[in-house]
Amino acid sequence: MKDNINKIDQDPKTVYWIVLEKLSIVLCLVIVFAGALALNLPWWAVGAILGFSLGPIVYGHYYFIYIRPVLKRRED
Repeated sequence: MKDNINKIDQDPKTVYWIVLEKLSIVLCLVIVFAGALALNLPWWAVGAILGFSLGPIVYGHYYFIYIRPVLKRRED
């Protein structure tokens, strides 16, 4: 994973990919928020759904973007 961080110095496009990654996480959370609002739930339930979905969404993004490629390189 350290190699992926060092690529930022070599390739300025990496910064844009990082921003798109964060934008994707926020978009997923907005979709979950909109879905919870569409169910017409009380505010505490909307907050609970958003809070419980925060961890899996962030970990899922990081797993597929950072962790999985490193594990595949180790297997090869």
